[in-house]
Amino acid sequence: MPISTESAADIVRLFRTGLGRRPEPAALANFASLLEDGATFYDVAHIIAGSPEFRQLHGDEDICDARYVSFLYHNGLDRTPDPQGEAGLMAAPNRGDGLVIVAGSEEARARTDLYALLYPEGASPQDDMAYKAWLLRYDRLSPTERLAIGRHIDQGMPSRPTFSLMLQVGNHRLDLLEETIASLEAQIYTDWTLIVVYPENLRPGIRTHLREIMRRVPGLVGVEVSSHQGVEGRWRSALAAAVGSFCAFMEPGDQLSRTALYEFAVAIANRPDLVLLYCDEDRLGSDGQRCHPSFKTGWSRDLAYAGDVIGQLAVFSRARIMAVGGIRDEGGSFARYDLLLRVTEGVPAVCIRHLPRLLFHRGRTPGLPLMFPLVRATQQHPEMRDVVLQHFRESHPDLDLKDVYIGGNVWPRIVYPANGTPLVSIIIPTKDKFRLLERCVSSLLNLTGYQNFEVLIADNGSTNPEMLDLLRRMGRDPRLTVLRLATPFNWSTLNNRMARQAKGDMLLFLNDDTEVLEEGWLTEMVSLAQQPSVGVVGARLSYPDGTLQHGGVVLTEHGPKHILRSAAEDNPGYLGQLVLTRDLMAVTGACMLVPRPVFEQIGGFDETFPLTCNDIDFCLRAREAGLRVVWTPHATLMHEDGGTRGRDGTARNLFNACVDVGRLLERWEQIMLDDPFLNANLEATDYTLQLATPPRAPKPWRRRGRGHKASTRTVLS
Repeated sequence: MPISTESAADIVRLFRTGLGRRPEPAALANFASLLEDGATFYDVAHIIAGSPEFRQLHGDEDICDARYVSFLYHNGLDRTPDPQGEAGLMAAPNRGDGLVIVAGSEEARARTDLYALLYPEGASPQDDMAYKAWLLRYDRLSPTERLAIGRHIDQGMPSRPTFSLMLQVGNHRLDLLEETIASLEAQIYTDWTLIVVYPENLRPGIRTHLREIMRRVPGLVGVEVSSHQGVEGRWRSALAAAVGSFCAFMEPGDQLSRTALYEFAVAIANRPDLVLLYCDEDRLGSDGQRCHPSFKTGWSRDLAYAGDVIGQLAVFSRARIMAVGGIRDEGGSFARYDLLLRVTEGVPAVCIRHLPRLLFHRGRTPGLPLMFPLVRATQQHPEMRDVVLQHFRESHPDLDLKDVYIGGNVWPRIVYPANGTPLVSIIIPTKDKFRLLERCVSSLLNLTGYQNFEVLIADNGSTNPEMLDLLRRMGRDPRLTVLRLATPFNWSTLNNRMARQAKGDMLLFLNDDTEVLEEGWLTEMVSLAQQPSVGVVGARLSYPDGTLQHGGVVLTEHGPKHILRSAAEDNPGYLGQLVLTRDLMAVTGACMLVPRPVFEQIGGFDETFPLTCNDIDFCLRAREAGLRVVWTPHATLMHEDGGTRGRDGTARNLFNACVDVGRLLERWEQIMLDDPFLNANLEATDYTLQLATPPRAPKPWRRRGRGHKASTRTVLS
């Protein structure tokens, strides 16, 4: 049984106050089970007071002496006892009662930050207990904020979008409909209507109850349909009754946060050409508690083909729905997903908006389908897969969808066609790393299935005799070109100079400490680079032991971070992020493919970044130019990391790397804080993805307040 936050907080306060520590997970679970089975706070306090640990800490005498009272106050209230409180506590009949008095006080309750106490090192978004504690800290709306929203609605919004919310009911569970209605009636933004579609064969009692609800709730419209009409037809009937400028599909029991429609309305008012909005969501458990959050990424078309990454609450432009033909029979139970693909087809990414805010709570309706990525477009879920294939036949007949096995599970892979075989120039900077270079080049020549490539080796002043001999031998191979550039190491300069010498239509920048692992890697990267608006393609790189070295880069206030570095080979990442092709802000230059026209348009690498961050800066300039940066897990190479220039362990290298990061942060200050592909409710280190403390998403009613800085540069989002 899930642990309630109330039980967890009680146990944490008792442990902290009486033992001076937080409970270990097993103890938390055991005591929570006692509370759920009917034990009281008093009972648990006396169990703790009778424990060997407690007696060893405080002695065997069961009296509340001054030393014991001081311990309780210091650990439970973070202060020394006041005279009156000390006197009252010393009069308690035993230590268990004294523990109850302090740990159960309002002061102790007010000081209990459950998340900080249980998870001082942070926690995964997939830990439901941590998520509940995190919600206690951050998911609150104060009366002052409520007033600020009201003022913004009345005085600060340039327009007032309207919403039609649609759902279907049948011959059961109108209590779930009531839950949805209650969440709508609690909305601060009130420009909504609710369209309830119901079959003509409703049982008399259900029909009477539904009519009572319709009479009671302003803005609720009932639509009766034939009992023979399918799910898709019922949605069409709902759409026919919709009057709002934006529409959303819901299920009975679904709930919105109080600010949901307000936040959607603000986004639409600020960008009237939006065709789709979506938000983060969680689920309501059988006990009514929120769990299983889904912290989504910014819009990525490739990712959307893998399954319904948007989730249940997609807010569509009604005009756009009508323009693409509305709900179709072909979608079956995935009719809304079919609609999503058609609504977003051919639409600029700036017209699709993700709000990284927990605005939707998926209902506890029994039998609801699982969410992405548990349900994805593979042969294991043929109806969803058929929706994607139908969309491809209609809009992208050259695309295909295949199943691939990664980490023992089946995942969808979008197969893009190569438009011919353009010449790829593979550029490799190197110096004295003859074993690394020989392995890298040998694997390129012997394992790469794509044949139309040349290799340009930039020797940055090698002196090692074995290296010089290797370079002479390589220079005799017509597929290889060796150029000596004996200048101080500057990664950007070396690659820019070699790019000018290259003959290829595509430029692949590759470190010499990499090794090709499978033949299809370059075909995959070239195919992606030929897709519309793609400017940069990155690959999956693994360490020699198979763990992850590069699964894409996210931006943070502390600089760029690799996603889940050292993750196990079979780890799919959060919401499938390590096994699905998707858009990112940046990828590493250790293996980066760029069409030559893009490289020339962007102006090459910035040579004022000699050591690090040059690849990130290039990607951000590509994004600023309206181009996409795409990462694929289907091009995999080994990368030792640091072999090309050596580890950045010297004082000079560390200093120069810090200078590069500092300049990157200064140049791209706001973008580093607002990476759309790192959810604002999550924070990344090089090795982990955790709940953000605090969340970074600005609240619309605070946008003009202190601490919010307008971006001076824009990127495609």
